[in-house]
Amino acid sequence: MSGAATDSPERTAGRETDWTDQVTDLVVDVVDTVRDKTTGPVLLAARALVYGIVAMIAALILLIVLVAVTGRAIALVPVASWICYLALGAILSAIGLLCWTKRYPS
Repeated sequence: MSGAATDSPERTAGRETDWTDQVTDLVVDVVDTVRDKTTGPVLLAARALVYGIVAMIAALILLIVLVAVTGRAIALVPVASWICYLALGAILSAIGLLCWTKRYPS
């Protein structure tokens, strides 16, 4: 006599618990998979954007400090001050001209 009518309530409840656990695990696995495939690339892009912005700000600050230090270093040369400013202007103009010629890719 091994029919469904002869099963004890504990065995039936155990099977229902196993079935519900399996369904719950399946739903959790599907949600985790979807979250990993959608949230993962978004987090990667957001991190890259934030680190890129921070790196650009740091590079800009470094460039400003470098120009200031270069100006002070040129000012230490024992010549008239206008010559120092002329030299710094020539260097920055040459860099600007180089960037201007590279603006359109060949």
